[in-house]
Amino acid sequence: MLELLSPSLTVRFSTLGARPVAVLFDGIDAVRCGGTDADIMAGDWTAGAVCGRFAGRITKARFALDGVEHKLVPNFGEHQLHGGPDNFGVRHWKAERQGDTIRFSISSPDGDQGFPGAVDATAKYALRGNVLSLDIEARTTKPTVINMTSHAYWNLSDNGNAFDHEMQIDGDAYLPLSEELLPSGEIRKVEGTRWDFRKLRKVAEPYDNCWALDGKRGEMKRGLVLCDPASGRRMEVWTTECGMQMYTALHWNETMPGKGGPLRQYQAIAIEPQNFPDAPTHANFPSAVLRQGEAYRNRIEWRFS
Repeated sequence: MLELLSPSLTVRFSTLGARPVAVLFDGIDAVRCGGTDADIMAGDWTAGAVCGRFAGRITKARFALDGVEHKLVPNFGEHQLHGGPDNFGVRHWKAERQGDTIRFSISSPDGDQGFPGAVDATAKYALRGNVLSLDIEARTTKPTVINMTSHAYWNLSDNGNAFDHEMQIDGDAYLPLSEELLPSGEIRKVEGTRWDFRKLRKVAEPYDNCWALDGKRGEMKRGLVLCDPASGRRMEVWTTECGMQMYTALHWNETMPGKGGPLRQYQAIAIEPQNFPDAPTHANFPSAVLRQGEAYRNRIEWRFS
């Protein structure tokens, strides 16, 4: 078992999707996923995975780049989700222990799931005190699109209902969705809507949206706060990316195996710092293009108290 330890946290990992399978903190396991690799694949493979090549949905499973249209492999109806059916989350990564860090690496050939360019990606976890960090980096041999994140599901309480958590999101706009759960292309202000989490408040109901964060892309900033008011447990999520996807496990059901029992609807909250989903489709979204000689980077920190 790959493991990182600090006086306040114990984090265990699987090479399947380069994911944390346990985050032990203040007497609880704060992440929800399958207990074994087989359970993960039989239940929700996204739970905890580093998603790639492209986190979120891409409309019609296609995009145009430099005048060339690229047809991707669909896995969400006619669209693509999280990089296709054989994405980074369902593959085993190479793992290397480097002092107080664990470095995962994966190589993706040119044309993989329809994406151009051969891509080498790394995901390096470090644990220092009460802060777990993840540094994602990717490079390509041809112009391509990249959007990678952690898809960990969190529950800071001792019960199975994530709606009782309180949340704050440091962003004044969100991305509305179509009936097919695809970004419409609009970036809408949260003022006066149920998507307004600028002040800490109860989650209370289902969500599956991306918020546009305050601050500049590429600069480290707080994006989200999650609290369990009953216990006082708190987690801040910091990122260099411009978006924060939040999803309340709407599709989970008791046929999905998990640690200590089946995964249940609304049992946990996926918190995914990333670029905007479907960015290749919408010219007004931040660019997801990566070219030769460039490096894609996304740093995520989970700060516990």
